[in-house]
Amino acid sequence: MAEGRQRLEEFADVQSQFWDRLQSSNRKWMDRLQDEASMAADLASKLTSAKSLTETAGLFQNWTVKHMEMATEDARRAISDTQDILAAGARFWANFTPVGGNGKSRTH
Repeated sequence: MAEGRQRLEEFADVQSQFWDRLQSSNRKWMDRLQDEASMAADLASKLTSAKSLTETAGLFQNWTVKHMEMATEDARRAISDTQDILAAGARFWANFTPVGGNGKSRTH
């Protein structure tokens, strides 16, 4: 009985770690989307007050540079998040034997 309870606690702990990682990643991406919306609103505001074609071109150029930097950051974050989530999933499944196994946690 105690072993079953311990195994259930281990399962809940590993599952909690996995979901925490997913939620953290989701929060970062939602923040990123808000940054993107803010950047677009800022560009629109600046474009409406631009006085010349040269100024407009400069605004688009600055926005494009920043957008490319953010896209590079996004790619790095996506790779990092994917690795972290896969590692958390691997830890989750590594702690337990497959169905038909001896019923004990692999950590024992």
